[in-house]
Amino acid sequence: MSLPVWCAELAAAFWRKAGPPPPTPRDLTYPALFFGLNVEDLRDLSVARVAGWFRNRDIPLRLNEPDRRLRGCLVASRGVGFAFLDPADDPAERRFTLAHEIAHYLRDYWQPRAVAVRRLGPDATAVLDGDRLPTTDERLRAVLRSVPVGPFTHLLARDADAPATDAEREAEVAADRLAFELLAPAAAVGDAPCASRLVTHFGLPAGPADRYAELLLPPAEPEDRAWSRLLRRVRRS
Repeated sequence: MSLPVWCAELAAAFWRKAGPPPPTPRDLTYPALFFGLNVEDLRDLSVARVAGWFRNRDIPLRLNEPDRRLRGCLVASRGVGFAFLDPADDPAERRFTLAHEIAHYLRDYWQPRAVAVRRLGPDATAVLDGDRLPTTDERLRAVLRSVPVGPFTHLLARDADAPATDAEREAEVAADRLAFELLAPAAAVGDAPCASRLVTHFGLPAGPADRYAELLLPPAEPEDRAWSRLLRRVRRS
């Protein structure tokens, strides 16, 4: 499978701003800081624990979600973000969870915001941060339709429940795809993807490694073409 253009562009933008990629297995904690994304450990990570973390810092945060255990959580506002991980998780799981949350931050928050500011000017941040309503001219700009206004959150449940909507499923698949590219670039993996190498060399967890290896496999030859090739071989023999 070829690398989607949007994924290649976002991965390139990430390393262009964060500097040369670290050696594998990659720790993305430091590179994330170049995008204003801070990584925080929170034991027994849950919806309530994240809300409590902000409450202890006098920042009211409404997650509008029932309390449950989480594998990761992303909260972004005013151009900065916090990615929460559980320090008790396996290092490979933490590595992939962080990459997944960085992917959401880049694709769903940082990039749309950057596009809006580039097209509308720096004053647009007041709209994006919820400090004022957009002007008539700003409302007419289609760029604002895809930009989150106010705090942006993403919760990665510990139990992998299926996303409720098609849009949510698409967002999760896209975040995984970018996370794979940040941790194990398709060009570095090569034409013969092997799940065990994705685990041992690139540090992916076993489950995501299996999915990525399958994703990178070349598409199967259509059945009619395979039969035609077989018949040509038989006739020549």
